[in-house]
Amino acid sequence: MQKRFVNMALIALFVVTLPAFADQGTYKLESNAKTFDISYNFDGELLAIAADQESTSLLIGTQNVRDSMFTISFSSELLSAQNAEFIVLVDGLETDYTITYGGNNPTITFPIPTDSEEIEIIGTNVVPEFPFGALAILGALSIGIFFSKMRLNPFK
Repeated sequence: MQKRFVNMALIALFVVTLPAFADQGTYKLESNAKTFDISYNFDGELLAIAADQESTSLLIGTQNVRDSMFTISFSSELLSAQNAEFIVLVDGLETDYTITYGGNNPTITFPIPTDSEEIEIIGTNVVPEFPFGALAILGALSIGIFFSKMRLNPFK
């Protein structure tokens, strides 16, 4: 009887401490004077989330991950994909995912294996795709090239 009680106590302790390894919450990502709330939930620890404008993706660093499902929700203003066709990479390997929408904001869920360290969610647009300053510089350069090709100097 006592052995059975000890076994039940160990099982209860295991079940109670298991959720302690899960990480869930809201990450505040700042990008070009805007703050985006990103909700997440998985069995591991979140290190950081960053927006990569060159690859139009979100980069997510993790540690102490156990086999679980990773769920992430973010604003479609932050990252979007044409026809809701994102690409999800876990440690460089493409993985299947499910996507649901709450209004315009996607929630993506996918499996994440033990000891995963990097997740990349690739879309077609990441904020800001072309900042207005870069667009103005590009326009000025284009005009300068146009005048140099025409051999016209408007400053004479």
